[in-house]
Amino acid sequence: GRKHDTTNATLQQGFLKLERVISEISRSTSLPSQQIISLWNKSNTRIVNNINHWNAYSSYFKTNFKQEISRLGDEAPEAPGTPSTNLRLKCYDAFKEAFPDTWQNILELHEEAALFLGVPQTVAARAQEFHK
Repeated sequence: GRKHDTTNATLQQGFLKLERVISEISRSTSLPSQQIISLWNKSNTRIVNNINHWNAYSSYFKTNFKQEISRLGDEAPEAPGTPSTNLRLKCYDAFKEAFPDTWQNILELHEEAALFLGVPQTVAARAQEFHK
């Protein structure tokens, strides 16, 4: 009905305003729009957890390769090379066992740090992040 159309129009106008503000902050800070949104959500206790922890662990694993392999003890491979998905899965399980109450938070903070310290993005990459 009419009320629904009015609500949708108001929402659309608000979303356009939000998009302009986020774009402006992104330009002035050189931070990706997704990071700005994430930081805003956290600063206003609007925690939105949309992190895929397996993907986050893949990044963490690359950064902390030796440490993560060492969690496997005798099962750790001796030969260098690209680790298999199965090996990463074993390391992921060992990581979760090592930090049963905090593993998700560790991975989320690692992702946030990687975003914050990451390389500057191209305009196309920023646009892609914004439209996610």
